[in-house]
Amino acid sequence: MPLSAPDLHQAKREARRAARVRLRSLSPEALSTAGQEIAAALFARPDWQAADTVFCFVSMPSEPDTLPILRAALKEGKRLCVPRMLGGGQMELVCISSLDGLRPNAMGIREPVDGQVLVPETLSPRSLAVVPCLAVSRDGVRLGRGGGYYDRFLAGFGGQAVLVCPRALVFDTLPADPWDARFAPADILTGGPFRLPQDGVFPAF
Repeated sequence: MPLSAPDLHQAKREARRAARVRLRSLSPEALSTAGQEIAAALFARPDWQAADTVFCFVSMPSEPDTLPILRAALKEGKRLCVPRMLGGGQMELVCISSLDGLRPNAMGIREPVDGQVLVPETLSPRSLAVVPCLAVSRDGVRLGRGGGYYDRFLAGFGGQAVLVCPRALVFDTLPADPWDARFAPADILTGGPFRLPQDGVFPAF
């Protein structure tokens, strides 16, 4: 039987709590390794090699390091866009030609100060989005941090998309609303350790 809206909201809160417990057990070195492994897997994909535009988030310390991806996109001459948050679950895609112009916003997320703003609906099918998550299920349900930014973005995006996630934050199942983004298992890129220092004590779904 499907969960009621209040029960689903509570289940998501519990899932995020469980994910954050796991995340806190990952060292900066583990997240850096995850970023390197994810980047290597991404660079081998045909959709990366064919991409004319790459949209990629600028990682926070609690996420797999995306600097290798950002630098590679610029080095290979791809048009690189990164997000700029507007609030209310909305964000802009801003083109950048260097990482030097990124500045922390009020939440500490590095964003571009200026640059051309692109509309997701106008991007070509060869565009590639690299999407973050807090956790993901084995069948591809993405659990975000609750702001709805990427669910709204993906609803209007016509290119290809991959999800990046530390291996330790892949759950067997996760609760989901009908509008939550889902990814094919082949489009989920993982890296870093599978087992955690206290493996076995974490809540799971």
